[in-house]
Amino acid sequence: MRSLDLEPLPGTWVQYFRLERDGAREGEPPAGLARYVAGPDTEGGLRVELELQYLTRGVTVIHTEQVSPARRRLVFREVREHGGRTLFLEGESGAGLSGYELGGPEAVPRRVVDGVMPLFLIEAARTGGALPEEVAVVDPLSASVEPLRLLQRQDEGEGERFLEARRADGSLRWRLRTLAGELRELRFQERGPRAVPVTVEEFERIRVQHELEARSAQEAGSPAGASRGAASRPLSYGPARARARDDR
Repeated sequence: MRSLDLEPLPGTWVQYFRLERDGAREGEPPAGLARYVAGPDTEGGLRVELELQYLTRGVTVIHTEQVSPARRRLVFREVREHGGRTLFLEGESGAGLSGYELGGPEAVPRRVVDGVMPLFLIEAARTGGALPEEVAVVDPLSASVEPLRLLQRQDEGEGERFLEARRADGSLRWRLRTLAGELRELRFQERGPRAVPVTVEEFERIRVQHELEARSAQEAGSPAGASRGAASRPLSYGPARARARDDR
């Protein structure tokens, strides 16, 4: 995970998550970590960023969106040990987006018709904004625009808000649950892991433990480690404290 700016701008919202797969056993290490950041940027506009680190797959996804009166920008990066992919799209507000995709020896030009940026749609749901029933959304995985149907409901008792975005074939694009400006749960794809809020302390503990385990496993697999009979013993992850952090 990358470090946040040393002094985030006033009004910046930061929330931390652990990624849990369905059917996980008690005490099983999380599938990954996530961090959600939303607030003003240094250019006078707004920025939303979602960073996902899949611990079991060795993949990090950094998805950033910026909107100002003059322009919009989307950057989507998949970082792997060997290779990766970057999608860069930019355009004037109210117009289409153009840019490039880089994942091989040459950059491939990309252009998409005007569509809503997905993280700003999630941010509107988090902050209680009005949402349409149907919307065309930019899909950074395919570098295209896909129509989505938004299904919303409100829990009158606790005040939680539930939102699902589904494709034309009915498959889930993402699902989220919010309460009082916090993301209580976030899931991408029907069978994907769900993001559960944790404190920044729990977030850092999981990250450090994963790095220690990965380092121990690497040393055990080296000739020097094997000769010493080195072994990596799994660390206990324990239950996560489900509390979000507001760094405003």
